[in-house]
Amino acid sequence: MNIVSPPKISLEALLALMHKKVQQGIILSITDDKKRYLHWDKLRHLAVPDKFDDIEQYWHCIKFSRLYQQKVLPFAEEFSFVLTDDIQQNIHQIDSKMRGSIEAENIGNNKDRYIISSLIDEAISSSQLEGAATTRKVARDMLKHGKTPKDYSQRMIHNNYQAIEFINQHQQDELTPSLILQLHAVVTNETMDSSEVGKLRQDNEVNVVDNRTGAILHHPPDFQELSARLVVLCDFANGKSPDYFIHPIIRAIVVHFALAYDHPFADGNGRTTRALFYWVVLKNNYWLFQYITLSTYIKEAQVQYGESFLKVESDEFDLTYFINSQLKFISQSIDGLFNYVDKKQQQQQQTHSLLSHYLSNGKINSRQAMLIQRALKHAGSIYTIQGHKISHAISYQTAKTDLVGLSKLNLLQQSKQGRAFVFIAPNDLEQRIKAYR
Repeated sequence: MNIVSPPKISLEALLALMHKKVQQGIILSITDDKKRYLHWDKLRHLAVPDKFDDIEQYWHCIKFSRLYQQKVLPFAEEFSFVLTDDIQQNIHQIDSKMRGSIEAENIGNNKDRYIISSLIDEAISSSQLEGAATTRKVARDMLKHGKTPKDYSQRMIHNNYQAIEFINQHQQDELTPSLILQLHAVVTNETMDSSEVGKLRQDNEVNVVDNRTGAILHHPPDFQELSARLVVLCDFANGKSPDYFIHPIIRAIVVHFALAYDHPFADGNGRTTRALFYWVVLKNNYWLFQYITLSTYIKEAQVQYGESFLKVESDEFDLTYFINSQLKFISQSIDGLFNYVDKKQQQQQQTHSLLSHYLSNGKINSRQAMLIQRALKHAGSIYTIQGHKISHAISYQTAKTDLVGLSKLNLLQQSKQGRAFVFIAPNDLEQRIKAYR
């Protein structure tokens, strides 16, 4: 992973260049002719536009325009960003999808159905980003059935699941350094030295390294500065600074970057950072974000994710690159959720048609219908009371009543594994349903 840093120019030479270009009637812009907010690493490969002597001169003019429009943030490094047309358009689209769409209403009407699945997927993907090596099937089975983690990877995923639930419980609380430390303790429980769990690092031995080459990509700030930096971060996350409006989604993205930049812990920084992003958006009433799995899309583009950090640090802490990258992941996550919802709605309609006699007679409820929907696609699948309980956020007794009821209707086969009851999807489930009709 290598990003070429932009060329430097003295202030005197820059002002002379700007004066010359203005006299030539050139309109300065923050983007290239295709409206892209490019880093020098990409822009240097473009053809030199008319009226510019070389590509470096073109870059200096673009950079000057950006400096003129940038908003400086209240951090020690003076992070900044430019509120581009693309950023404003993307945020508007996200706001529209979040608050006015039919898909959002469908999710709200079936929130218990979707939230467990999204919590599980986010926990798995976020942990896999940091090296957890286990299949999604095994991980989902562990979380849905409340099984004890068997190894380090499963423990990471289990902890991430607990962390997301922790955020949901505390999303209305003001963010404090103490709560960040509590969150880190949840994320790293039994995955690192207990003396470092929920504590800031006590040395400067932590660096961000390219896993492929071993090259150091980032030296975090001195550990003695971390306590003070966390206070600044929390004030920003809580909207106490700066003294101008910043859209909550941009604020959450900046918090994501700032904590990742500080790397305040010996381990678990990435998981804690991504969890804090959710904290900020949920605190600002973006309820739909509890259903999206942002880490899934970051994991699919890990190189671009890493490069977005390097672009910021190499170009005078211009966070616009990182904001653009994260908005892309957010939009992908929301689109992925809505596609999932549409698919589930169609499946639900088909299943309800097939199960109409059971539903109209009150023989089964909507939870049981959803289970049968899955069982029709996965003959031989095993369902447990504990798994059904977690999937629908219901009591153990309610879950037991659901499964035993389906067994009595001959739609599931009841058996035992050890001391626990299990319920198996029969191979001829569809025939059994039609026979009842």
